[in-house]
Amino acid sequence: MKHGIPGLAITGAALMLAATAPAVQAQSNAVFTFSAEQASLRNDEAVRETYDRLVSQTRAYCEQFNLGNMTSQCEQEVLVAAVTQVANPRFTAYHTARLSDQATPRRQQSPNPTS
Repeated sequence: MKHGIPGLAITGAALMLAATAPAVQAQSNAVFTFSAEQASLRNDEAVRETYDRLVSQTRAYCEQFNLGNMTSQCEQEVLVAAVTQVANPRFTAYHTARLSDQATPRRQQSPNPTS
């Protein structure tokens, strides 16, 4: 079953656009769409590939509004809405893991530890 997500970013993007210039607000009728085959989300590799495709499309969608430093907020809101709409446990778990990885600061290890 093909699962489309028409118009899902309107809510997230509308919040972003309300705080931006009128020229950007005029573009608020842009609609984010994403399709994912539920049957194809049965293994980890397919989930990763689909998620990467979603991230890429989300970036492209939000960049069209020229939001500057607010672009990442747009991307996050659209991504969360899309993951929610896909409503697949593996997909949601992968998204949650990616968010957790991004939130965890990575410690740099010294190549020559001193004692």
